[in-house]
Amino acid sequence: MKKIGITGQNGFVGKHLYNTLGLFPEEFERVDFQKEFFEDETKLDEFTAKCDVIVHLAAMNRHESEQFIYETNVGLAQQLVESLKRTNSKAHVLISSSTQEERDNLYGKSKREGREAIVNWANEASGKVTGLIIPNVFGAYGKPFYNSFIA
Repeated sequence: MKKIGITGQNGFVGKHLYNTLGLFPEEFERVDFQKEFFEDETKLDEFTAKCDVIVHLAAMNRHESEQFIYETNVGLAQQLVESLKRTNSKAHVLISSSTQEERDNLYGKSKREGREAIVNWANEASGKVTGLIIPNVFGAYGKPFYNSFIA
C-alpha cells in the first residue's frame, strides 16, 4: 500500500486528488497534511517521513505583490526539500507547475525554481521526482475566473 501525502490538500486540485485517492483504500493510504506544517519543522518532518509519495501542490498564485508570491512559492519548495533531507526521505515527489515557467514573470520563475530545487534534491539523494505542468485547471467547485474562466 502506497502512503501518499499532498501538500496543499485543501486547495482546488489537492482536495479532488485527496478525495479520489480515498476511493481506493486497498491501494493508497492518505497521509493528512495541514498548511501549518510549513510553520513547524517537526510536524513537516513527521509528515515527510510517513510518505512514499508526496504530491507538492502547495503554492500561491494570487496576491497583490508578485514578489510575495515568488518568495512564498520558492520558500515552500525549499522547506519541503529541507525536510526531505532531514528525514533521509526516498519519497517519489510529484511537483505541480505551470506553463508560466517559460514566461518572464515572478510566478513562473517561482514555479521553475521550486521544481529545480526538488530535482536537485532528487539528484543528490537518489530520490525520484516527477514534474507536472498542469494547464487550464477547472472542474467541480471551481471558482469562476479564479481557477479558470471555464468554471
